[in-house]
Amino acid sequence: MNLPLLAVSIYWDLPVLLVVVSLVYAATRHDRWDKIIHEATGWGLRITLFLVGIGVVLYLLSTYL
Repeated sequence: MNLPLLAVSIYWDLPVLLVVVSLVYAATRHDRWDKIIHEATGWGLRITLFLVGIGVVLYLLSTYL
């Protein structure tokens, strides 16, 4: 029995995890919501760029080696 709705990839959870981790980290450093959102946006961008960079490196290594 093939249930495509239950066969969801774990990668759909990645954006939610990025948002939650960024918000929690920012909330530990600031008390005001405007500062929290600003800091969380910056951290979310940094984490995303870091993960994309790792993905590109791994893709290049698997393609050319």
